[in-house]
Parts: sequence; structure tokens; C-alpha cells
Amino acid sequence: MANVLPVLWCTIHLVGVGMCMEGIEHNPVVYELMSEMAFRSQKVEVEDWLKSYSYRRYGQSNVEIQKAWAILYHTIYNCTDGIADHNKDYIVEFPDISPSSFSSQYSKRKIISHVRKHPRFLGEVSASLPQPHLWYSTEEAVKSLELFLKAGNGLSESLTYRYDLVDLTRQSLSKLANKVYLDAMDSYQKRDSSGLNFHTKKFLELIMDIETLLASDDNFLLGPWLETAKNLAMTEDERKQYEWNARTQVTMWYDDTKTEQSKLHDYANKFWSGLLKSYYHPRASKYFTRLSRSLQENRSFQLEEWRRDWISYCNEWQSGKELYPVKATGDALAISRSLFAKYFR
Repeated sequence: MANVLPVLWCTIHLVGVGMCMEGIEHNPVVYELMSEMAFRSQKVEVEDWLKSYSYRRYGQSNVEIQKAWAILYHTIYNCTDGIADHNKDYIVEFPDISPSSFSSQYSKRKIISHVRKHPRFLGEVSASLPQPHLWYSTEEAVKSLELFLKAGNGLSESLTYRYDLVDLTRQSLSKLANKVYLDAMDSYQKRDSSGLNFHTKKFLELIMDIETLLASDDNFLLGPWLETAKNLAMTEDERKQYEWNARTQVTMWYDDTKTEQSKLHDYANKFWSGLLKSYYHPRASKYFTRLSRSLQENRSFQLEEWRRDWISYCNEWQSGKELYPVKATGDALAISRSLFAKYFR
């Protein structure tokens, strides 16, 4: 009887389910299913559930979308290696290391390859290099993106479809950028200036292309984050402080010095339009400019000079007052199709 009472109490008084996670507003499919689980008594057949989910989410049934979600279920949404960490894609968490401190060929082989029989291969990478966690085949994920695009003519009016399309395109491009970064490091170690310039240009171009993509959806904009913070203020001093707080939280945080970044730098890992153009792109550009110069002048990479440069830039950005758009611009479907043709054809 003692074991039954809590169940009876829950049955009588349970009116809903709540979740309190850090960094929500991503992967709505996860929270959708999680919210249902308290009301289910049997195992969920996820692939069948996803067919129903896609119908409810986009307002109509679509074969290409169902196939795409089946792929996503077995790739991006199938992390079984036991690793739980922050996203460390190189665009949003740019490595703050000397390029001579690791073997990029070794790192590229371990990070970019998807080796099913060695699910914990990431632990073998040099600890000095941030390790983008990759547990799925990027080629399969790109196939799901292609299916999303094929469904676009019938679903482009759906806000939820456009959100998922932008997010999946962003994911695919950011993983490609990881490889391009390591290609640039290979070129540097081989003293190949033309190769370094080629991969540098491609990496920076990817940042700006992702910026354009994210600008096409209201949910991926820096502007609303800053404006919401400022609108909470009662005085002008509060307004300045709240904007600084909001800028600092998504970039360096505060415990940095002139040559040492905060241990919480890039903790937020935000892929937001405005942040890529004004923060991530200049940071990467400064790094690669110094990298190229070190090859031209035949001297080692000046890591401390680089740190002074970008930490100073970050502090200036945190204190900035630039305005950023609060409404999306551009056609998400057209932009995604263009980027798919550019990078994955």
C-alpha cells in the first residue's frame, strides 16, 4: 500500500511536466518527445513517432521529410558513445593554440573520420586542440539535408520547416568548416603558403555564408538577445550595463587578462547572425593573417601577440553599442539551396 500511495497522489495531482535545462531553444524534437514520456506507459517506436511528429510540426505529410528524419534519427540524434560535452566547432570555439603544438594530420584523421568500431576515438587527440565531437556520418547528414531541400516547394511557408532547414544547413556547414580548418593547419605545417591561403579563404567564406543563412530566420539573430537585455533597464546606466552583460555572456565572459582568455570563453557557442560577422569572422581573420605572416617571414607563430590582439578586440566588442537586426532577411530555402550547391555538389 505504501508503494501505491505516491502513484495515486501523482495520478490525482499531476497536471503537467516541466523541464529546466541550460541552453534550450535548440533541437525541439527532443523536448517534444521528452514532454510526452511522462504520459506513456509503453516503449516508443521512435521512427513511427517521427512520422507523426513531422506531420504535426510542418502541417502536412511529406515522404522526403519522413526519410530525412529517419536519417537524422540514426545519425545526429543517435549519440551512443557516452560523451557529453559542449559543441567545439572551430568557428564558435576557435583554437587558442600555436599551430606547431599538434599534428594536424593526426588530428584530422581522428576528428573528421567516423569510425564505428572505435566510438571513443576523440580521446586520442592531443589535449591542446579542442575536439569537435563527431559521432555520426556527415555524409549521411548531408543526405538528410538534400531530402529537406527536395521537400521545400511544398513546405516553405511553414515557419517550423524553415527553422529546421536553417539549423540542419548550419550543422552541415559547421562540420565542413572543421575539416577546412584542419586542412589549413596541414598547409601551415607543410610550409605551403598557397594552400594555407586557399583554406583560409574558404574557412572565412564559410563563416560569412553561415551568417547569411542564419540571418534568414528570426530564431538565429543576435539582435533580439541584446535588445531584450537593454529593454529590461530602468536607467541609461542600467541599459549600458545590461548590454555589456549580454555581449559578455555570449563571448569571453569576464575573467580574462591581456594575454589569457577566460576559461569560460565561447561557453555559449551561439551560431547567431551578427555574432558570426562581427565577432567570429574578425577573430579567425586575425589568426590566419598572423599565421600567413609567420610563413612569409619564416618565423614561429607569435601566440602571445595573437592573444593580445584578439582579447583586446573582444573587450572592445563587449563594450560596443552597434545595433543588430531583430528581424530576419532573405529567403531561407533559396539560401540553403544555394549553399548546398556550392559546398556539397
